[in-house]
Amino acid sequence: MSTASISSRSLFEESRLRESAKLCSRLLWALVVLFACAARVPGYCPVPALRANGEFFKSDVIVVGTVLTVREVSASGDDPGGWYYGLQINETFRGTARERFTVYTENSSGRFPLRQGETYLLFARWENGRYEIGNCGNSELLSRATKSIQILKNLKAGRQPTEIEGWVVGETSGIDVSGVRVSIRGVARGYKAVTDKKGWLHLRVPPGQYSVDFSTNDYYPKGDDMFWYKPDNFTVHPGECASLQFVSARHRR
Repeated sequence: MSTASISSRSLFEESRLRESAKLCSRLLWALVVLFACAARVPGYCPVPALRANGEFFKSDVIVVGTVLTVREVSASGDDPGGWYYGLQINETFRGTARERFTVYTENSSGRFPLRQGETYLLFARWENGRYEIGNCGNSELLSRATKSIQILKNLKAGRQPTEIEGWVVGETSGIDVSGVRVSIRGVARGYKAVTDKKGWLHLRVPPGQYSVDFSTNDYYPKGDDMFWYKPDNFTVHPGECASLQFVSARHRR
């Protein structure tokens, strides 16, 4: 083989290596951006799932509204962007909302996108200078929100009971979460409840301040979870359902 042929082949191989290096660099950069974006976004909701008469007291405005307009906001820097929705308000359950009202949802794992022309029950919070909605709650298409609507109407009429509910989960699979005795302290008296076969407990209580008694060491709050209610000190309003979650300290069956 001639020296010219070898030189030409070497240049070709060098060019291929440079292109491969560029491609790898682009892919690596794309992965860096992807993971950086993912790190900014909350990956899960507070536990356990909240009932409508719990989220009522966590929200600033609760409305039934029809989507009239949609305006997309592009991502910029640390802001992932999102959508503004202009609503025609049909009914208000909490807060003050004008006949035309705007809500925002961020383009993240917590987004709750709306469709133009559809009617929704929406639980909104005032954050970042605007009313925001997300998927960690009871916001839903009106056609699917029958139960939540009834709870809100009962709450408005003073017919909704005041409750504390709890859910005990196992440290690992195979742990029996039934029959766990949970103690909750109120200002005037203490309350005890026993979990059912699925690990749930329910108590009817008067409105007031409460805390969970962990002295038995039978259950504990999971440290890396987010909670709607802090178990060491939480308030229950008239008609509210406070939802708590614990981890069973029992061993496997």
